[in-house]
Amino acid sequence: MKLPLRLVHKNLFYERLGRHDVSKHALFFEPSLFAKGSLFHFSWELDASIKSEIPDLTTMVDYRDDSDPLNIQLGNPNLRNIHRYNATLSMTKRGSQQRMLSVKFGYHQQDHAVAFGTQFDKGNGISTLQPVSVNGNWSTDTSLGYIQALDSTQKWTIDNQFSLNYNHNVDMTTIVGYTESQRSIVNNWQMGDVLKLNYRPNDNYEFSLHGGGNYYLIHSKRDGFTNIHAGDYNIGMNAHISLPWKLQATTDLTMFARRGYQQHEMNTTNWVWNAQLTRSFIKGKLLAKLQGVDMLHQLSNTQYMMNAQGRTETWHNSIPRYVMFSLAWRFNVNPKKKVTSSPSQ
Repeated sequence: MKLPLRLVHKNLFYERLGRHDVSKHALFFEPSLFAKGSLFHFSWELDASIKSEIPDLTTMVDYRDDSDPLNIQLGNPNLRNIHRYNATLSMTKRGSQQRMLSVKFGYHQQDHAVAFGTQFDKGNGISTLQPVSVNGNWSTDTSLGYIQALDSTQKWTIDNQFSLNYNHNVDMTTIVGYTESQRSIVNNWQMGDVLKLNYRPNDNYEFSLHGGGNYYLIHSKRDGFTNIHAGDYNIGMNAHISLPWKLQATTDLTMFARRGYQQHEMNTTNWVWNAQLTRSFIKGKLLAKLQGVDMLHQLSNTQYMMNAQGRTETWHNSIPRYVMFSLAWRFNVNPKKKVTSSPSQ
């Protein structure tokens, strides 16, 4: 068990509507605990820690930006230090026929998270945005995994991974009819499972079928919030094959589907086919690779995502379909051996 103290000092020289010098210091108590052992044929590990930090100093600058008279931005020098608490317990049991059972529990909490609140003046139509410290953010996660060979030769294996997560998320949000941002508490439940059947007759061939899904329950008592009951699922296959002339082929074909979202754009079905062909030369030092991504051209460079507050975000930052040829050279640098002189006679 460790009981450390950490002294943090931060300085910021900030130019925004004048010169602002921000200096913050703190003494953080950050203990950590790691323990392991065995119980009832299970090996277990416990890992717990506390981590702390000073908020981003740019949010703590004492300034008033009214360059846009209707949208004023303020800093907040009174933001509190952020503290994160984490604890994880994992247990594993191994048996014959590659059998392995694993269980994991986790708890995570964040105090004084930084959120952005808005005040709206109905009289003059001015909105004021300012960062604030909020409490109440915590989450738990549970997972259960099981792997086992299905035959005596251990060519067939099955792998199942189940997860159940809960996130109690607190933020500030603007609600129609209110002049001040209100605390937005959103409860996120996520249940998922991934199942994989693998067949490997020898080192030259490997085939697998896989399927999985996640179901989301996102609820809030916040005014105007629409509860979300939605799910994502996928099913597909992949293969790895050794071909003549030392060629290695890998391919993956998977269907991704999303259902139950209020926005029509998020309820999608996409078949994604990726493949690559590789060959090594010069005793493995040179690797040539021909790679094709999204060869059925069903992905878009626009993605719709959902955060812990149930809001959707759109971003454009990818080339979903391409073919690429690459060459890679591997360097091995061995340290020079020291020459030891023999003792004089």
